[in-house]
Formats: sequence, C-alpha cells, structure tokens
Amino acid sequence: MVMILLVLGFAPASTAQDNEPIQDIAAKTKGIVDAAYDYVRLHSGDMPAVQHALQTNPDFFDRENGLYVFIHCYNIEKKEAVCCGQGSRPELVGKNMWNLRTPSGRLLFFEIARMIEKDGEGWIEYDWLNPYTKTLMSKYSYVRGITLQDGQKAWVGCGFWKNKNKDFQHDDKK
Repeated sequence: MVMILLVLGFAPASTAQDNEPIQDIAAKTKGIVDAAYDYVRLHSGDMPAVQHALQTNPDFFDRENGLYVFIHCYNIEKKEAVCCGQGSRPELVGKNMWNLRTPSGRLLFFEIARMIEKDGEGWIEYDWLNPYTKTLMSKYSYVRGITLQDGQKAWVGCGFWKNKNKDFQHDDKK
C-alpha cells in the first residue's frame, strides 16, 4: 500500500512522546531522509563512513521519536534488497532482506522497490519490529530512491511508529 502524505488536512496535533504535532513528526521524518539522501549522494563511495554517520550524526536520527535511517541496495530482477546502511541495527548491514515478510505476509522490500521504480519516492505503511521497544508496531516510512556512486540502485528511508502517532493521515490512491 503506497501512500502520499496529505500536508493539508491533518487531524489536530498529538501523540509523539512530547506531544509533537503529527505533521511535525512526518515533516521531521521526511527531513531526515532528505538530509541522509544528500549525504549518501556525496559519500556513497565510502559506505562504512555512511554507516558511521547514520549512527552518530544527529541529522540522521531522533531517538526520542524512534526515527532512524535505513538504506537498501536493491535489484528487482535478482530479488535483492541488501541492507547497506542502518541507523538503529547495524548488524543488518549486508543482509538480503528481499524475502522478509511482514506479519501479514507482505513482501515489504518488493513493494518499496516497485514504488521507487514507479514514483522515485513515497510513503508506505507496514507492521515492523520497533528496535527500541522490541514490540511489533505499525510504521509509516518515507523512502526516496537514489543511485549510489558505484551504480547500484538504492533507497534511503526513515519512518515513525503509528501507535505513537495515531492521527497520521494519508491518501492510498496513488
């Protein structure tokens, strides 16, 4: 399910831990992706440095709101979505996550790759393990396609947890 964030028409504020309005957490999520995208575009020739930056540069995460960057190099024909950067769980770097399914059985990485190929970027909703709470939660992620310096196709993404941000509205008609 691909979503477009409706900038106008959000429900009234509420719900990140500090009562941050939902439009602010969505904007912060997109801003983190945009900052990471710019960094990756310039530095993807040194992915260990990118990985270090994802974990240490506060432009690429917001621990209070559970925001972190993930980067996957993908190849639809080969059925690959290899984690090439992860701000919260660096042990995932190098793992092909293509066949990993959500609890409802969705091939999430295929869906993201298809969306990137079609639209270049967008919002997607799915259930995922929250690495901070170790519980399954619904998540909204913004992902943006990029070509790395070595020619690999990839996406840069970040998401927020729906259970903390119940008023997020989107449009499923894209």
